[in-house]
Amino acid sequence: MQPRRIVITGCSSGFGRLMAEDFARAGWLVLATTRSPESLPQLENLHVLATDIADGHGRKAVADYVRDHWNDALDCLVNNAGFAVNGAFETLSDAQVKRQFEVNVFAAMSLTRELLPALRQARGRIINFSSVLGFTGMPLASIYAASKFALEGWSESLYYELQPQGVQVALVEPGGFRTKFGQNIEWGDANGSAYTAQIGSFRNFFERRTQGTGNDPAKVSKCVIELASAKHMPLRTRIGADSHGLYFLRRLTPQRMADMILRAVGRRLQGG
Repeated sequence: MQPRRIVITGCSSGFGRLMAEDFARAGWLVLATTRSPESLPQLENLHVLATDIADGHGRKAVADYVRDHWNDALDCLVNNAGFAVNGAFETLSDAQVKRQFEVNVFAAMSLTRELLPALRQARGRIINFSSVLGFTGMPLASIYAASKFALEGWSESLYYELQPQGVQVALVEPGGFRTKFGQNIEWGDANGSAYTAQIGSFRNFFERRTQGTGNDPAKVSKCVIELASAKHMPLRTRIGADSHGLYFLRRLTPQRMADMILRAVGRRLQGG
């Protein structure tokens, strides 16, 4: 029986690196994209492609590999690559806003379009990494949340659109886990702005989160392997107590009460 084939983007660290290693050890043939190939180990089933999938040449390299090595058939695509631009919206540059959407949304869209013929041939599946901020907003994270909201709307539409093609689509919505994600956040320039105190408090919150023990990201990798191997994938899978808690707050609590709670949390995060 031929091993299943998977493309995973954003494998320099965190969820991406863990998934690349775990899928390879589970017997999948893995193509992992990363801008830091030295960060990944040498494993029998793991091929590392040093490329940036936000660049058209990088996406073409992925499609070429799938065509040349896997006969243009792909069992699973995991759109994991992403980062966060945080800060008051007023302090963010046009370049930062565009880069946020280029990496978190447009790169995933373009790569998926390139690989859809290969996914259709294998009756494969697409797993897109969202966030708790894919279904609720947060102060000083408006552009990151907007990019994840966009990813969610696109993914949900594809979920229905691709059903007749035999291609399944799923969203993963993790909460906070022990990765380098918080250390790689890009911030707007708030020096001398009206938001200096707010952003200072918010950044202190993130620093405290990264210094703690945090949740083990291996749980996320395990969950994605289970999704990729399941007969049918649900549209959304939330991972972590904070993700489940925020979802139920938004969906099951009267909106007025939920908004009051989230406003209080927002004030606390900003030192109010």
